[in-house]
Amino acid sequence: MQPDRGSQLVIAGMNPAKSIGATSAFARVHRGTTFIVFIDGLIVLWIGYIFAHNLLPSSMQGVIVGFLAIANLMVWNGYKNRAKWAYWPGAILIGLACLFFGLNVILSIIDIMLGNMTSILLTFLIGWATLGSARRVMFHFNPSYSKAYFSDDDDDLDFKLEHGEMLAACPTCLAVLAIRPNMLSPNDKCPHCQSPLIDPALAKKYGIESQEE
Repeated sequence: MQPDRGSQLVIAGMNPAKSIGATSAFARVHRGTTFIVFIDGLIVLWIGYIFAHNLLPSSMQGVIVGFLAIANLMVWNGYKNRAKWAYWPGAILIGLACLFFGLNVILSIIDIMLGNMTSILLTFLIGWATLGSARRVMFHFNPSYSKAYFSDDDDDLDFKLEHGEMLAACPTCLAVLAIRPNMLSPNDKCPHCQSPLIDPALAKKYGIESQEE
């Protein structure tokens, strides 16, 4: 019989010591996404500069780059402070950077097919950045994330838990779920993304058996 590890459940990748008494799951995800908005904003600004430098007269380059810089700063600051208007602009900013990464992945794959094997590492890194940015964009379509973002309550969502239940986040899509730790098995899946709530390798490590076995 497995011991009750319900009190040890944290978001995948989080340090358990830092999760105790810390802010909600949403707050941690929001801080990370805010940082991505800032970094991807710089990437979009750089892309804008390249286009302005090559396509526009010198008299217009400074104006366009300055406008993009101010717009990016406003979106980042608004998103950081959970301004309602900044929700989708922040997602679009990440999406634009994601498209840029994806295009570079395609070009790098073509370069590898032409025999330039030195592009393998770069392709892997850019591909990882593409997947990370795409995942952050998808957060904005998650009802739990959007509800928490637009909520005025700093304590995240107001869940009414039954006896024996606790809040946990899906390790894949980070949807906030009410679970019964003692009843979890490797067969249980997130109702939002259909991914396993317990990592198979982790279940095997702790000897948690599937209910189907």
